[in-house]
Amino acid sequence: MRILLEALRSIRSSMSISVAATITVLNAVFLLGIFVPVYLQVRSAVNEQRDKLDVSVYIDDSATPEQVNSLQAQILAHPNTKDVEFVSKEDALRRLRERVNSDVIEELPGNPLPASYEVTLEDPESRQEFADAIAGHPALDTAPGFDPIETGGETADRIIRGGNIIKWTGLGLLVVLLIASIFQIANTIRLSIFARRREVEVMKLVGATNWFIRWPFMIEGVICGVVGAVASVILLFAVKVAVVDTFFETANSPFASDNAATISFWLLALMLVGAGAVVGALGSFITLRRFLRV
Repeated sequence: MRILLEALRSIRSSMSISVAATITVLNAVFLLGIFVPVYLQVRSAVNEQRDKLDVSVYIDDSATPEQVNSLQAQILAHPNTKDVEFVSKEDALRRLRERVNSDVIEELPGNPLPASYEVTLEDPESRQEFADAIAGHPALDTAPGFDPIETGGETADRIIRGGNIIKWTGLGLLVVLLIASIFQIANTIRLSIFARRREVEVMKLVGATNWFIRWPFMIEGVICGVVGAVASVILLFAVKVAVVDTFFETANSPFASDNAATISFWLLALMLVGAGAVVGALGSFITLRRFLRV
């Protein structure tokens, strides 16, 4: 209790510096509160597209039922197989009609499309490894100039590379933002500690331990951090209601999809308040180390 009262007294005696530290936390946490859900939303949308990178395995029209069953068993036995869907010749033609909607299809003398297995993989990056494992099976379509195993090619590779770039770039920016926030707050709190450096030196000379001196300053940093984070959450909630919710109700984009999930606002709010407290304490701790060397 005495440490808390001392921290509150310090805040009252240096109100302008405390307000500056709180505003610094507000700015840092506000940016963090915008970046985290946007990053998770974009990453979820990219992963959704990534999960759609199926491998199509085309079946020869002359394949016997035993050969088709053997191919299916080999696909299911592969460790990278997540799901398998059989697409008959009729289903393949119906899908083509839905996509193309052309009278030319109706004039075809027959159904030129082969049956196939649509395979969803656990790891889409290993598509070629999966294709190599089942290549040469007697049930595969061997028509000249026709690839019996369609892996998506360069388009799929670009989607995977884009997903990896977003993932690692986002994590890197998040780390940089956290570090920058800590040092911003540390520099602001430094002003408060610098104004009381003589008091710290005297306490140190009369035998006070480092942690006895640290605790009031760290509690002060936590209070500034929590107040700034709460103010930031209130501001973020206003932005969410006024801008974000309206955008997602009207926008027609993959990032507005219900399947592209992000973090719950209230969970984000708890994380931001906790981050504000931790960042405020760390800022005080880092800054105070210099003044404890007497």
